[in-house]
Amino acid sequence: MKKVKQTLKEMFAGLAVWLLLVLIILVIIAAHKAAAALGVLFGGCTAAGLLLHMYHHLDIALDMDVKHAQSHIQSSAMKRMFLMAVAVSVSMAGYRYVHPLGTILGLFGMKVSAYLQPAVHKIAGHIQR
Repeated sequence: MKKVKQTLKEMFAGLAVWLLLVLIILVIIAAHKAAAALGVLFGGCTAAGLLLHMYHHLDIALDMDVKHAQSHIQSSAMKRMFLMAVAVSVSMAGYRYVHPLGTILGLFGMKVSAYLQPAVHKIAGHIQR
């Protein structure tokens, strides 16, 4: 369980790096800078919540038998997909305040953090030495 928590922390670090990069780029190029920044923050907070949701439900599934664990993981994944759709829908409805592109790029940070996790793990290992 300690390794899983460490991986989650590393994914949060990767998410933060991604969000900072996207935030800087969108604030430079966007016409509505505040809406773009709020979109990135909204998408990033949603992605962080989804990472926590994934961590929690994987922990629950590890205590189940195979059949129930598989259905639990699938239903949890559907809930996360629904929450992502709601987040994008909210940003599209309030595009003057929360830009949809920023929200989508913030949500995409969940995937990017999974790819960045090995690099963050390697860097964290060098720092701890």
